[in-house]
Amino acid sequence: MEEKEYTREERLEIEERAIQALLQYGVKFSVPLKIKPKEVPKWIRVWNKYFPKHVKVWRDKRIPKKWNLDIVEIPDVNTGRSVKTYMRYFHIKPLYLGTIDLIRMLSIEMEYDETKIQEKPFEESNRLLKYQKLMAKIAAIATLNSCEAAKQDSKEVKELQNFFLSHLTSSRLQKLFVTIDRMSDKAGFTNSIRLISPAGTTVPKADRVEL
Repeated sequence: MEEKEYTREERLEIEERAIQALLQYGVKFSVPLKIKPKEVPKWIRVWNKYFPKHVKVWRDKRIPKKWNLDIVEIPDVNTGRSVKTYMRYFHIKPLYLGTIDLIRMLSIEMEYDETKIQEKPFEESNRLLKYQKLMAKIAAIATLNSCEAAKQDSKEVKELQNFFLSHLTSSRLQKLFVTIDRMSDKAGFTNSIRLISPAGTTVPKADRVEL
């Protein structure tokens, strides 16, 4: 089946719908853990089978209680076979203004020069790698999206930042960062300011003082 070719206008419309969906519903993503799942002890399985009204719940104590995860089968890169693994689930909900402001302040710390990247791409790429920790921190703050996350040195932020650094590839972290940037809705803020500012107070370009 041939892929449909979209016009520029159609592509822009699809992208706009995707951004609006992000702003309204947020985004969900999952991360596989690096530990092998443990089987439920046999005695618990037998107990639950014969005493269904008194079911005992077992959990892997290596996993924090508050984590949202499940056991799924994914293909092993080396063997090609399906293996069971823990999959941790996340949901970045629509960002609060405080979260967006904190992300903006942290993003300012990144020194980025497009001209240098074009002139010395390899050297600049190596230099920009130092921002991976900061990107993971921003991803953690966006994921938590709470008052506690506003405290940059909070335990929750540090734990999630370290989790992302140890479980996400560079490309996945980059894609997540792009998604978070779109959820910040910079264009929406610009339009809001245009609506709030009275049209009559706008200084005509011809009367502006050039400094």
